[in-house]
Amino acid sequence: MKIARWGIPLLLVVLAGSAWLIGRSRTISLPARPTNSPRVLEVASVDLVSVVEGPLAQTVTVSGLLQPLSQTVLTAEIEGRIDRILVRTGDKVVPGQVLAHMDTQDLASRVAESRANLAAARAQLDLAERTQQRNEELKDKNFISANSLDNSRSTLESARESYRAREAQLALSRQSLPKATIRSPLKGLVSERAIELGQHVGVNARLFSVVDLSELEFAAKLPVREIGDIRVGQRVELMAEGVSGQAEGRVERISPVADDASRMITLFIRVANRDEVLKGGMVAKGRVVLAGRDKALSLPEQALREEQGKYRVLVLAGKQFVRRTVETGIRDETRGLVEVRGGLAAGDRVLLGRVVVPDLTSQVLVR
Repeated sequence: MKIARWGIPLLLVVLAGSAWLIGRSRTISLPARPTNSPRVLEVASVDLVSVVEGPLAQTVTVSGLLQPLSQTVLTAEIEGRIDRILVRTGDKVVPGQVLAHMDTQDLASRVAESRANLAAARAQLDLAERTQQRNEELKDKNFISANSLDNSRSTLESARESYRAREAQLALSRQSLPKATIRSPLKGLVSERAIELGQHVGVNARLFSVVDLSELEFAAKLPVREIGDIRVGQRVELMAEGVSGQAEGRVERISPVADDASRMITLFIRVANRDEVLKGGMVAKGRVVLAGRDKALSLPEQALREEQGKYRVLVLAGKQFVRRTVETGIRDETRGLVEVRGGLAAGDRVLLGRVVVPDLTSQVLVR
């Protein structure tokens, strides 16, 4: 029993001493890290952008709905039945081209009736004039009274007014005949045909729509803060949905008053469309060119770091980043580029501003 009581504590002491000896030997064997080894900063290649040289433009983005500058809706000037239709939607037309005919049988009958009524009125007027002439001769010989002469004069004036009315009625009837032929007032395309053969239409009924696509226009709304540099005549580069390639337009008009609620000003842009690729109703998006450079250094605006009121960038020089102050110029908001007037050269690789570099002495490893 005595051996058991002293044996257990002794065993614990031996084990503890062995553990202390083993731990001390591992700590000593670990090599110490050199204090002068450089830090390595790994940078993804997508976080680096290059300074490039080329054309650059300061722009303002605009968008709107293209509409034909010249378009018209043809309506019926007379009532009648459609006798012939000579065009369909999408057909090209020229000024004066016949689009449709209305039945003229009723119109011809009205003209004949008006002509007959005019002839009858002419006969009544001739009779009234002869009667008046005889009555004046009889009055000079005191064969009739003054009242009889006045009555003949009244009859003569009534016959004259009736003749004038019949004459005007015949003129109106004759004018209706050409209106039965519907002609295009301008060069363009038939955008709508609202009638069918044999259809009876009333006065002012819609017949055709004709549009001229050689020039289009769209209205773009801009905030008041962006309108200061906009001028009439400035060039506009634009794209339309569904159409490949770039079109060109010009600032045609600028609204003189801003909308009270939205504080937006309407800009009217005219677009040349000689090949008529663009269509009315297309959405156009583009940019107004405020200023431009044929040859300028530029880099993405995301690479700029604003520090103490100046723009600085981190340029990869060898295996380290170097901080440089740059002078900026015009900005191309559409492409997100800014002109670099000083501090960089073409081909310099710059770190995007979103990447933080804690130590500029670190060696850079690009992956």
